[in-house]
Amino acid sequence: MYTQPVSIIFKQFHTQNFVNNKQNNSEPCDLVGNFCKTFVLPDEKTNHAIFDENLAAKIASYKEKSIKPVIDMLNTAKKESDITAGLFLLNRIIDAGAKGVENTYPVISKFNYNESHNIQVMLSGIYRKTLVPDAFGPLMTMFLKNSEHPKQIPFDPNEEIGGAILEYLRNKSAEHNYSK
Repeated sequence: MYTQPVSIIFKQFHTQNFVNNKQNNSEPCDLVGNFCKTFVLPDEKTNHAIFDENLAAKIASYKEKSIKPVIDMLNTAKKESDITAGLFLLNRIIDAGAKGVENTYPVISKFNYNESHNIQVMLSGIYRKTLVPDAFGPLMTMFLKNSEHPKQIPFDPNEEIGGAILEYLRNKSAEHNYSK
């Protein structure tokens, strides 16, 4: 149950009693939007994204509280830079130790067959860390399509995609060894 902040005003006094601190709940939302504005995709001259590192760290520090605002943004994102920024933030949130990011698969899977190498690399990073079983097939498809039509400028996405595939295989092999 969500309760609204209660303001109590007496003639000379104004106090606020926040059962759920509204400012803290909306801050990750505002930060995600601001982060997307700072995010610049790689190009022919730069093989990495440019963004506000401090803002990314602050969003990631909210851990589980920042997952919903990022997913909400990804649900409506249309531009490659916004999608890439949102997926980048999910990667950072995982690195910060948040739990439950694997539950975002139904939302982020809509980008599985996107042709953007930036999006593919970010998805691969998330899948490598969460090992969602349903993501293995799309990773293989990305890898094979990119192998048929290689484009390595400004970077080769198959390096990250292949690494994610190897992590799945390594994990499956380790799981098999433990079952003996």
